[in-house]
Amino acid sequence: MVDDAGEHKAGDKWMIRGPRDYIPTIQVEILESRKSIPLDKKEGIYVKDLDTGAVRSVIGETYLLQENEALWSKEVLPEIEALLHK
Repeated sequence: MVDDAGEHKAGDKWMIRGPRDYIPTIQVEILESRKSIPLDKKEGIYVKDLDTGAVRSVIGETYLLQENEALWSKEVLPEIEALLHK
């Protein structure tokens, strides 16, 4: 198997897409393992691009965060939260 780490510089983050087996070299640190997020037609998530800071929504599809993305939580006012729970 080809080692993907040889194509990157120290401090770079990258994602191994699979399914596949990956045995990292001693120089590679695995930060996290990601899984797809299945969303129904009326479900959505906010995704933040860590490079640009841009936030976008993903609705009604199965989504796998990229290496430069993170889930973003939107702050909701208590009044709106109370209405949503009714």
